[in-house]
Amino acid sequence: MGKGQAETSMSRKTKFALPAAVAAAAVVLALALALSASSSTTAPPPTAPLSLGAVDYLGALRSPADIRSRPSGLKRFLKKVLGLEEDHRRMVLPHGIAVDSGGRVLVADTKGQVVHVFDGAGHRYKQLRAPAADPFLSPIAVALDSQGRIYVTDSGRARIFVFGPDGRFLKTLGGLGKYESIFKRCTGLAIDRRSDVLYVVDTVSMRVVVLSTEGKVLNRFGKRGKGPAEFNYPTHITVAADGTLWIVDSLNFRVQHLDASGAFLSAFGQLGDASGAFDKPKGIAVDSQGRILVVEGRNDRVQVYDSGGQLLFAFGDSGSAPGQFFLPTGIALDNEGRIYVGDGQNGRVEIFRVNAGESGGR
Repeated sequence: MGKGQAETSMSRKTKFALPAAVAAAAVVLALALALSASSSTTAPPPTAPLSLGAVDYLGALRSPADIRSRPSGLKRFLKKVLGLEEDHRRMVLPHGIAVDSGGRVLVADTKGQVVHVFDGAGHRYKQLRAPAADPFLSPIAVALDSQGRIYVTDSGRARIFVFGPDGRFLKTLGGLGKYESIFKRCTGLAIDRRSDVLYVVDTVSMRVVVLSTEGKVLNRFGKRGKGPAEFNYPTHITVAADGTLWIVDSLNFRVQHLDASGAFLSAFGQLGDASGAFDKPKGIAVDSQGRILVVEGRNDRVQVYDSGGQLLFAFGDSGSAPGQFFLPTGIALDNEGRIYVGDGQNGRVEIFRVNAGESGGR
């Protein structure tokens, strides 16, 4: 082939290549515009708040996108095409939840081996991870002390990981060496912020261990059994405003009320799926009116009791729609009365508020 023929051939290739590239770009642009247009005409999700009877549904947290402004259809399309989606930062199996004084929502993701931090007011998101040399295995519960330090129980590592308010790792508590711990399987965690005393549920040991923020053991109470202040695989715990403790006694299918020293005060609950009964009780919280909120994993609901153990109301059922659950886990409340429930197998935290009709209890 002569030089002239070669140049003619190159010219033809360029002539056909350019229109092909332009056509491909046009297709991408057209698809993006179509996606953008369709997104504007697609029916929006239910508008929050959504009344569910006793409570209003306010929304859910799954990933950083839930606290950021929604991108345009074009941006979402390009992110998907370029592989820039944030699936790696979605919740996998949320469990323990805490809300700090600034309104940040912290979620221990047991299967994701991370703690998600959602700052809705600042539209910021971050993750807390343990050091690579001493990583999370199964983070379960998260709580904060009066200084805003963050404590995370890891049931698999049998340790408590401690982070500063800025998320910087500080230390671990409970370890007696690389492979030994004062815990057999630490799960539930509550902190009395008036004294910064930690109450740690050691599920396999059937007891509660009381620690200082430096890790010094201050007390231990509980043993296996069905009697007062005895446990059968306890899991979750919370501290009421008066300093007393409410503890989920999981396989005794009840909630026990103890004083700060571990002395028995009262109990309520029994096995069953009827109202006022429990099957796989998990997270527990006490609101500003002294009502006790108990998550039921098996029955996919939250039951709300007065301090005497009388059922006031319940919310939730099985499913993945707003206000429904699939094996819910932890629960927490913020200073504004919002209720955060870990919806385990749906990979989200749902947000509720008791409606005006229930605000005074019954």
